[in-house]
Amino acid sequence: MQMDETRDNDLLARVTELERQNRFSRTAGFLFAVALGLSLAANVTAQEKSHNSPLRASTIEAHAFLLKDETGKLRGRMTVDNGESVLELLDETGKVTWSTEVTAHF
Repeated sequence: MQMDETRDNDLLARVTELERQNRFSRTAGFLFAVALGLSLAANVTAQEKSHNSPLRASTIEAHAFLLKDETGKLRGRMTVDNGESVLELLDETGKVTWSTEVTAHF
């Protein structure tokens, strides 16, 4: 009888420990799922906000501005060459089709 009671107590202790571990695992899994859901929701919200507000700058400075089409081909450029402002538009072969040069007249 003593042996059966000891075995029952051992089994009860093991089952109690397994139940405690199971509760911990379920709670940790639930908290992880909630954190993941909140993170995804925050990411979606941030992406929506970034698409709705365009980037605006008060000043942009460069030596040249290049205009390219969706394939990456150069279709225009605005530069300053030897102190003169130059605006050129190019066709699909890269040939200048329209150009203007603004020179200073003193």
